[in-house]
Amino acid sequence: MKSVALSANNLQVVPESLPTRLLLVRHGQSEWNALGKMQGHADSPLSGEGRKQAHNAARRLGIFDLIISSDLQRASETANIIADEMGLSVLPPHPGLREINVGPWEGLTRRQIDKAFPGYVEHDMRPPGYEPDDQVFARVRDALFDISHNHPGAMGLVVTHSGIIRVMRRTLGYPDQRNHRNLEGCWFTLNHDGSLEVSDSVNILRNTTTSDTL
Repeated sequence: MKSVALSANNLQVVPESLPTRLLLVRHGQSEWNALGKMQGHADSPLSGEGRKQAHNAARRLGIFDLIISSDLQRASETANIIADEMGLSVLPPHPGLREINVGPWEGLTRRQIDKAFPGYVEHDMRPPGYEPDDQVFARVRDALFDISHNHPGAMGLVVTHSGIIRVMRRTLGYPDQRNHRNLEGCWFTLNHDGSLEVSDSVNILRNTTTSDTL
């Protein structure tokens, strides 16, 4: 499946026979992103740059039927800024969309992780307490189908996290990649037979801030 469109036509009546399509994007830059700290479930707010990114993204996006986010404020604040710009209401945040729990790495920089857990990042190892991919995939998949069940056939914008998007793509068979940039993500199609498809990545902002932390 190949899809790179950032907008949709104005769909006023959507037959329930159509699949639900959700554009999952990473939140704007957070204060901890700017400091290079691993976040996980830590609730760091957007930085000033992150708020600018959200405003700029809203002006590039087309029309959506719904906007929803994870319950972490870097995602919910991004969603609220975009919704205000687009004149839409935001659905209540969904905890199933929150970032991976990174366990003891929360609040650490890459240098601190390499010092405390030598060789772990280099060899793609995870410490005890780091949420495994299968659990992440299951909760996010359930959250997406929960949205689809309540809004069948909708075209939705979902503001979530880089780690979430990477796990979903990787589990669905796409090659892993570096962390997504702020306001970068990809389309997911939720079919009525319970299958889930993922498209190529899309970059809403160009030359945006890149961070190696979740």
